[in-house]
Amino acid sequence: MQEEKMNYGSKVCMQFSNEELWEHLITKFKNNPAVAIKTLSDDDREIEITSSTPIQFICFDGEKQDLFISFNGNHTSIFVKDEEIMFIDENTKGIYTTSDTFGNVVYEGELNLSHVEILSLFADVISCFIGAEEVEIIEKEAPYDKENKQYEYYKPHSYEIDVKNENLEKRIKSFDNITINY
Repeated sequence: MQEEKMNYGSKVCMQFSNEELWEHLITKFKNNPAVAIKTLSDDDREIEITSSTPIQFICFDGEKQDLFISFNGNHTSIFVKDEEIMFIDENTKGIYTTSDTFGNVVYEGELNLSHVEILSLFADVISCFIGAEEVEIIEKEAPYDKENKQYEYYKPHSYEIDVKNENLEKRIKSFDNITINY
């Protein structure tokens, strides 16, 4: 049965069950030998996917922790080589200011998606960073609707992220305002 598209609201939009994380995110990487999955609780304890303790972090490079995702309720962040890519719940974007997002990449696409669709988006972004040795980000202010209250204290940007890795065949993926060359 296909999951119905719906707005989960700010309270649950990015609160995923361990089962959802396993089924729609972790399993996408289970056959990749370059990925070593480690799941952690909010107090940094390693936990099993079957645990009743909610997963707060998923590391995709084991102990190195140069590539991981963090679930923070109103937003989810992907960290790669000390750079942060933020995905902010649509219903709370208006409360974020430039100081909250300064120095970070902020996804500007619509997140009024099902959990399956959001987790698939995260998996697609993470896949660009597997084996990353270096990451360079070029940020440009993007045009926006000055009438939109969402942008009263925050200005949207576009980002080009260049990933240095050992891939012989370079690829490009675009996610609304984010382009990743890897």
